[in-house]
Amino acid sequence: MKIARSFPRIESAVFYLLLAANLIPIWSVHYFLTGDGPCHLYNAKVLLDMYHSAELKAFYNPWLGINYFFEPNWFSHAVLEVMMGLGLAPYLAEKFLQTFNVLAFGLGLRYLIRQINPAGLFLSSFGLLLCYHHVFQMGFYNYSCSLAIMFWVVGYWLRRRSDWTTGRMLLQGLGFLALYFCHPVGLFFAFLLIGSVLLADLLLEIREKRPVREVYQVFRQKIIALTVSALPVLVLLAQYVFKKGINPTLRSESDGQIWEELYRFTALSTMMQAEKKTALWVAGLFLALALVAWALKILSKRLQWTDALFVVFVLTLLIYFRQPGGIAGAGILPIRLQLLPYLMLLLWLASAAFPRWAQTGVLVFTVLASIVLMSIRLPQYRLASDAAEDLVSAVAVIPDKVSVLPISFDHNGRHGNGQEVADAIWLFVHAADYIGTQRQVVMLDNYEAATPNFPLSWRRERNPYNCLEKDGNNFEGQPPYADFLHFPENSNNASVDYVVTWCLDRKKFGDHPFVEHIRQQLDEGYELVYTSDTGLVKVFKNRRL
Repeated sequence: MKIARSFPRIESAVFYLLLAANLIPIWSVHYFLTGDGPCHLYNAKVLLDMYHSAELKAFYNPWLGINYFFEPNWFSHAVLEVMMGLGLAPYLAEKFLQTFNVLAFGLGLRYLIRQINPAGLFLSSFGLLLCYHHVFQMGFYNYSCSLAIMFWVVGYWLRRRSDWTTGRMLLQGLGFLALYFCHPVGLFFAFLLIGSVLLADLLLEIREKRPVREVYQVFRQKIIALTVSALPVLVLLAQYVFKKGINPTLRSESDGQIWEELYRFTALSTMMQAEKKTALWVAGLFLALALVAWALKILSKRLQWTDALFVVFVLTLLIYFRQPGGIAGAGILPIRLQLLPYLMLLLWLASAAFPRWAQTGVLVFTVLASIVLMSIRLPQYRLASDAAEDLVSAVAVIPDKVSVLPISFDHNGRHGNGQEVADAIWLFVHAADYIGTQRQVVMLDNYEAATPNFPLSWRRERNPYNCLEKDGNNFEGQPPYADFLHFPENSNNASVDYVVTWCLDRKKFGDHPFVEHIRQQLDEGYELVYTSDTGLVKVFKNRRL
């Protein structure tokens, strides 16, 4: 009995200890490296430079223009700009954003579960296993923050759905706006959850044979409050769709592939293939909990508004299996959406009255799985940080107001001791952009500026993704291709001033013609001015400078 009474305190302690432990990866290393994170940080730095200095704006202007359209991908840039504007070093500003994501995800999930069923809070500890997911490790900060903020927005609506004031509607509307400027996926699923609960409330009130006029009045008030709160974001969504169009694209993955990715729960594999065994165990526990929850629901023989959450789970599965490859400017949907069925199922599971033994078992499993995943990931995070610092050491010979082309010959990353950094993700595809956060330079691997969904855009005549590529091959490929010696004639007389190579001498691609072509260009038009202590980083300066 004492154990039963003390379980809530034990569960709360476990949750907050695990939440604190989830900050260790970010703060135990200098750089918590993600795939696209350095590029986001660099672009925020450029925007800040352009805002504070007319001279720097004049330097960037021939290369980059500002996108003044209200894009959904601005949240992370705004946060990073504010943090750097307050005096934080760029790498610390990025840590602040990463920390925000972890805390907002964990605390937001717990807040939402509390509104669903306080007895299900133990599942918020289990949900912390999903905090570090593959899309976050890819550096999709806006998307990741949209999932975290979605918990808060839906949780607040659940708490206030029958008691609205002007101030509360305003706060709800600000939540919707925050979701819009993160990513449309988080906003869409917030609307899906809220809409499903609204309909469930209506159907249950009708089923209880309450007066039709009373039911209609209550439903009308909820709809009006929701519409008023969501009106600004609905206007933004309308203008976004009007400009972008729906434009669905076919996905490259087969139904069999996305099914395998789902049941193996590869969204939980962030750095190493070794994580996949634990991810499979986590997926198995989800299945076991779902079976127990179904049995408990059948035994209870009564419907609740929370059963709408299972409908949302089923709809999420249908969306996942019927998704296109991209829609309305958002791409890579299969990877982005794989986590969503598990998150929606977790919310429904929280509504079930699990026995204490099941709750205890989930907590024990969560702690053990967290230890296993941390033991696999932490050494790789340290290797990644060391390798990133090695790459950033190139800044010592790169001055301000030049153009820099990073070329990676090993996107998985390589430590100076020869050890591979990550085998489950291309972690170093944009790692060199940290160089651009310490100088006022044009980083030519700025993929953001080559897509229409971010605050900065390449000038058409100087877009390196057009001027350096050939037959669809460019410097992001493996092996990379870049015709930088002829860049001036392809870009209205611009130049590639510095080339930074990563793992050029590792012979990973043997004598591939792309690699040989890059070597020939370096020999002909550039001089070697820096080699890092590990030999993995080389900086070549244009002889015309």
